[in-house]
Amino acid sequence: PYPTISTPTMKILTAVALCIGAPSISGFNSSPLSSLSSRRPTLAASSLVTVAQTSSPDVVVISPPGGIGEIASVEAARLGGSVKWFVVSAPSLSSSSTGIALTSETLSAIEKAGGSIELAGANADSLLVNSDDGNSAASAVSTWCRGTKSILCTYDGAEEEKRRADLEKSADERGGSEDQMIRSSIRVAAREAVGVAGAGVSKIAILSAEEEMGNEEGAEQKGKGFLGGLFGGNAVEIPDTMSEAMKGATAVVRHGELFGAPESSPESSPFMGGPRREPILREMYTMRSIRIDPTISLSGSVIAGGSKTNRVAVGAVASRLGMEKIEVPKKSGIDVSLSSFAGTETPTEEEWNKEFSRVIELVASPSGGANLFSAEFSSVPSTKRLAEWIATKWAPAILRSYDIAGTRVGARAVYALQTDDNTVEIVWQELVDFNSVTSGRMIIKIEDTGMTATRGPGNASDGFGRISMKPLSGEDILVRRLADAASQAIEKGLATKSKVSAKEAAAQQTQAKPLTTLVASSAASAPAEPAVPASSGPGPRGAGARRSAERTRGTRRKNPPSSE
Repeated sequence: PYPTISTPTMKILTAVALCIGAPSISGFNSSPLSSLSSRRPTLAASSLVTVAQTSSPDVVVISPPGGIGEIASVEAARLGGSVKWFVVSAPSLSSSSTGIALTSETLSAIEKAGGSIELAGANADSLLVNSDDGNSAASAVSTWCRGTKSILCTYDGAEEEKRRADLEKSADERGGSEDQMIRSSIRVAAREAVGVAGAGVSKIAILSAEEEMGNEEGAEQKGKGFLGGLFGGNAVEIPDTMSEAMKGATAVVRHGELFGAPESSPESSPFMGGPRREPILREMYTMRSIRIDPTISLSGSVIAGGSKTNRVAVGAVASRLGMEKIEVPKKSGIDVSLSSFAGTETPTEEEWNKEFSRVIELVASPSGGANLFSAEFSSVPSTKRLAEWIATKWAPAILRSYDIAGTRVGARAVYALQTDDNTVEIVWQELVDFNSVTSGRMIIKIEDTGMTATRGPGNASDGFGRISMKPLSGEDILVRRLADAASQAIEKGLATKSKVSAKEAAAQQTQAKPLTTLVASSAASAPAEPAVPASSGPGPRGAGARRSAERTRGTRRKNPPSSE
């Protein structure tokens, strides 16, 4: 459905943002097989042309149709960037007409900012054959993306593209692996684009919460074997992960369960269903608040447990990273998780930079952002005694519990070791080639005013020198039990409970003080109201109120009823 690439030349659709007098919606059609639609105003400058690549784009987006790729492309153009969007489609899709409709406000914003969008596309199978093959589109990708300043890749839309392909098949033909083929093709295209990018190129990968965490080698090798059998000996070498395809430090933005749709989708309408007396707004308009955390932290890993992420927010942060509106370390890369919360206001540029500054500060800390637990004390009389209690009393009892000791597969927390007067390490081990190796640690550090726990690496000589991006097995159980350990330490006199500050104590005293009323009377001889002692119980009497008159309910009748 998108302009196809062929070697040695390729055809692309150049969408130049022009301000056209249009009622409410302007659009451009990206299909080379049909003319521009006459039913709605279109961009007059949109046409299929064969171009020589003379200009270097600001951002290259490689993705399946729609989804985050479209949102990021449009948003980068709104920010004034020169954008090239390369669309990877399923090989079985027909060449039916497909269009991308944008509102006139969006087109005016792109024109005002001086941005532009160019589209090109290829079927997934044309990227998975060797570059020497005449049907390969890999070399054309290199020509088209040459000199780019930023490369942005995402898999979002691959499953939807597979469903579209299945609609064209019979029931017996369905169940193929088009989504896996699209993912592999995106990594191949990313590798080709990075190879011809400009110096200091920014590389951004948009992944789901549990995707490509470093433990998927077996699955990738299985996928390679399938694709190798599909294309025979002519298959191209496929990178295992997006980071490998992009060759080096990459800014990774992870998301939870996605919701929301790009502007060209019918589901981008603010209201669900038809006109209603009480309209229902879609989540993409009511959940615009965001939070960014290091993926390695406990709060970042919560996304894998069911948090949701707005596609519009992911596209916004990806485009700003690509346009370098947000400063992140290029040499070391960064891996963050984005989650969405209730709120109708979209984040401002200052809020985006503030969130990333906080994350970068956490990652630069000694813990590397892998913070798991923290507890505050007023004081710790002896950090050594508290550390010894955790290492010799508390930790062994927890590690012998069924929740931890019952782990039979993979790594398991085995023992606790006091490595310093104020430091305890809980060690995870697992069997590798029938040898027990240390695969991770939890480092508990005792301070004079608190206790913290962070995730640490295993033995580098055994291949576990990096801090695990995923939570260790049973780590959540230990974190919950650490809260009990902090309470027990206070009960045993190993730590002193944190005291309430003087300001908070004064506020509490003000709230507990009984209410008094001062009445200015003209009669000088009027007796003063006696003070009412404060009651410890709740209610008006506890607040100092007095009974104004004797209640008759529940009292004996003074006059007996008359007998008639």
